[in-house]
Amino acid sequence: MLTDRPLRIDVLVNSPGPHDQVRIRDPFSALQKLGVDCRIHERPFRFSSCIRPHSLVIWQRPLPENRQRQWEHLQWLRQRGCLLLTEWDDHPTLFPEAIRAALSAMALAPLGLCHGLHTSSARLALELRRIQPLALVLDNHVNAIAPLNLAKHEAAPLRVLVANQNRGAEHQRISAGLAQWAEADGQLQVVVVADRELAQRIPPNQLEYHPSLGYAEYRAVLRSCQIALLPLAEGVANGCKTPIKLLECGAESVAVVCGPELYGRYAPLGVAGMAPSLEAVVPIAQTLAGDLKQRLEQVSNAHAWVSRQWWLRDDLPSRLWLYGQIWQRRQQLDQRLVERLNRDGTLSSMQAEEFGSEADWPSQAS
Repeated sequence: MLTDRPLRIDVLVNSPGPHDQVRIRDPFSALQKLGVDCRIHERPFRFSSCIRPHSLVIWQRPLPENRQRQWEHLQWLRQRGCLLLTEWDDHPTLFPEAIRAALSAMALAPLGLCHGLHTSSARLALELRRIQPLALVLDNHVNAIAPLNLAKHEAAPLRVLVANQNRGAEHQRISAGLAQWAEADGQLQVVVVADRELAQRIPPNQLEYHPSLGYAEYRAVLRSCQIALLPLAEGVANGCKTPIKLLECGAESVAVVCGPELYGRYAPLGVAGMAPSLEAVVPIAQTLAGDLKQRLEQVSNAHAWVSRQWWLRDDLPSRLWLYGQIWQRRQQLDQRLVERLNRDGTLSSMQAEEFGSEADWPSQAS
């Protein structure tokens, strides 16, 4: 019986870097420590040497040369009794132009030519359901939560962090207000990660600039700050993001001003300053900077909220259970894949005779 095979997981990290720490390395390393048969492979990787037969394959952001190559990857995995989930946690329109063009040319093959998505956003799963109707949604969680630190909020100087990736448009709209704040308060320290244009708006003697940071370095810089700004413009694509930066701030006792998109759907009242517009982010932060009592209450609330609901260690049992359920149902999931590709004409257009069905999977003895 196919259901007799134990769960084993092979994770392929196609885009290594600080961004994969929360989504890939932390959860799967934690599962390894629980005794789960799980391996993490970084590119460049060769399928034949790293993927084991009869394994759950979770492939982070695959970008094959073309649709045919993704098709071949899927065939190869199915022939060995594997399930393929594509790990994807950003809206395709948010990728750089070159990647968007490549994805468009291959009709989003990494999303459609797999058994399902592995994502951190239910809204993203809904947006992509026309391409891939099956999705396993697992929220991002925080692996490390530092003890609550209120003392730093009574210390000087006040350090305000702006460390958002690929939010140049948002940063441009808060830059004038942030520069004016720095000019009005000569003791204010502004910490900027990556965005050089924003950094150039800040007086040099009040600026701490980091072109890039590894994840541990980022958490250390975050820990050294009292306030973080998380501006995010309204829109469908931005609404598909996850609130991980808000959670990390809570874990490091950092007060947050965020919005207008996304964060209000997650954060309960009292854990963050919610901006109704991008232009309101800096004024709300200035008010928070001047109201120590409110800031301490917000930081305490956020730390308790993250500790109670968003600690990775508490999520691992349900995560492992879900992987087990997926694995037990792999034959049905493969059949649904075949039916979907047959229904949309993919099988007939891409050498259907080579694809087979779940009946062709390796036997228990192989």
